[in-house]
Amino acid sequence: MKFARCSEKSSTPTGYKVAVLGAGPAGLTVAGELACKGYEVHVFDRLPEPGGMLMFVIPSFRFRKDVVRKSIGELERSGVVFHTDTEIGSRQPVSDFLKKYDATVVATGTWESARMGVKGEELPGVHYALEWLYSHVAYELGYGPPPPKLGTRVVVVGGGLSAVDACELAARAYGVKPIVVYRRPLHVAPAARELTALKQRGLIEVIDSALPVEIVGAKVVEGLKVASVKPTSARGEALEVIQGSERVIETDTVIVAAGLRPTPPPSLTRLGVKVAPDGRVLTDDNMMTSVAGLFAAGDVAHGASNIYKAMESGRKAALGVDSYLRRALAGWAYERA
Repeated sequence: MKFARCSEKSSTPTGYKVAVLGAGPAGLTVAGELACKGYEVHVFDRLPEPGGMLMFVIPSFRFRKDVVRKSIGELERSGVVFHTDTEIGSRQPVSDFLKKYDATVVATGTWESARMGVKGEELPGVHYALEWLYSHVAYELGYGPPPPKLGTRVVVVGGGLSAVDACELAARAYGVKPIVVYRRPLHVAPAARELTALKQRGLIEVIDSALPVEIVGAKVVEGLKVASVKPTSARGEALEVIQGSERVIETDTVIVAAGLRPTPPPSLTRLGVKVAPDGRVLTDDNMMTSVAGLFAAGDVAHGASNIYKAMESGRKAALGVDSYLRRALAGWAYERA
């Protein structure tokens, strides 16, 4: 995996310093591309080592951690400086970086699980895929306590890549055969191909066109109540519940993989940065926010996606930063002349 497409760092330093907030695929790509162009790049992340979800959420059987670390090592050799265990919050707001650096890129990703918003979601036995996967991977890497155990009858709600990873990890680590519940036909799910492959391997069951309406249980999870919906041909179509179709799927564990929400630093809005209702940081075509010199890249800018889309967004943001700072450099040279 390459986070920069250049063969070597530019021999001519620009003299500019750039801060990148977030060390996931987008942030690492921004850092690599700008380091190649001669910028001094500092990457800040709240986790104990760089890599973001590549390192801490995606299971090792899906993405090898030594490959991620090797690529990060290449960035370090190109001059990128990493600052881990750094929370971007009230103690270190984004405004601090704008003062110390010539440009700042927010690449904090999507670290909040979407809730289903149904009764019983607070019961013991309900887990969210992001947090549950993180607990397993962090423990495997030596950074956290043992992850919460699962029961014997596991239901995974969702049809994306997080659902795929949760299912396969549950099968590998616990020897269970999860039941995937998806509100639309399986063939229109975001991860239809991957889920179909798991089904063909006999690792999962699938109940599709089923809408979760309640998690049933007195003190712990005992079942998931679903209602059948009329099949749709696309994900954007409205759902129509079939009256009288409610039924309960017996389960003692529900893993919710219903999507992820962007997690921009809270201090952004105080700067006047425009943020969409769903949490996405709004940018122009060059990935710059409504505040000059402040850019956004990756899932925090366009919503939950995949590794390669996030990296492409990082490259676009790097080009935006480079264009912005080189215009500033050209203006400075013109003034001196």
